[in-house]
Amino acid sequence: MLRRIQAHLEAIYRIDAPDVTRFQIDAKQLVEIMGPGLRDADEWVLVREESGVLDLAVFVADDHMDALESAGDLRGAAITEFSAFCAATEGVSHFLMLIERIRRSEPVSLLELEAQAEVDKFISARFHHPEHASILWRRLFREAECCDGLTEEEVVRYKEAARLAGGYCAVLDDAPNVDHILRTLRSFWRASGAKRLDTMRRLAA
Repeated sequence: MLRRIQAHLEAIYRIDAPDVTRFQIDAKQLVEIMGPGLRDADEWVLVREESGVLDLAVFVADDHMDALESAGDLRGAAITEFSAFCAATEGVSHFLMLIERIRRSEPVSLLELEAQAEVDKFISARFHHPEHASILWRRLFREAECCDGLTEEEVVRYKEAARLAGGYCAVLDDAPNVDHILRTLRSFWRASGAKRLDTMRRLAA
């Protein structure tokens, strides 16, 4: 299912990346890498740079992966298994953004990663269910809550990412047609990190 999510986002942005499932790890491997005592989370994207080599790993909780498989397809999952859909899309979004910045040899901030993931969750679900756009926007940007165990810094970052993405997606959703949305998204994806954040801050003001 992660590969289907990746293919959908790649089609939206007209990009390509290595198969995310080659980088997918399970709960046992996550503990082996990070050690015991790691806080519970729906997804993790792990990054390690050593001697000029960058390693990536993507984890999505087993219960979410099971829920996605039981939904059968992404369209169904975006409604009936929304939490699982969002967790998996967030992991894939982080993966794609990191791959993109590696290719460009450009940095990426944690805030930008989180804001992009929020955009990707909304826009992916919206394309599957355009008739529910306002409901999806509300669930993501008004009703979502931070999980337990986050530091104060993480809470501030997640809330700011949601605020920025919410403002951007609200304007995007008012676009006259799908072609306009796609052109806007593809231009946004290819902009520098600073320009992308500036755009979101302006629209969320």
